Amino acid sequence: MDKPANNYEALVAALRLAISAESDDQFERAVALAEDFAAGLTEIEVARAKAEAGEQALAFKSAISRIPIQKES
Repeated sequence: MDKPANNYEALVAALRLAISAESDDQFERAVALAEDFAAGLTEIEVARAKAEAGEQALAFKSAISRIPIQKES
C-alpha cells in the first residue's frame, strides 16, 4: 500500500486497520489514528471514508470466501 496522500486516505486506511484488527489493543490504536485523521475532515468526508472502508472490507470478505482451502485430514 502506498503512503496516504491526505487525511482522507489516511482515515480510510486507519478504518481498514480497525476493521481487520486481531486484538482489542490493535483496534484501539487504529481507532485513535482514525480519530486524529478525522479531526481535519468534514462530517461528509468522514461518512464517505467510513462507507469506503466498509465497502472494501465487504469486497475482501467476498473475495476471501471464494478461495478453496482444503482441510487436511
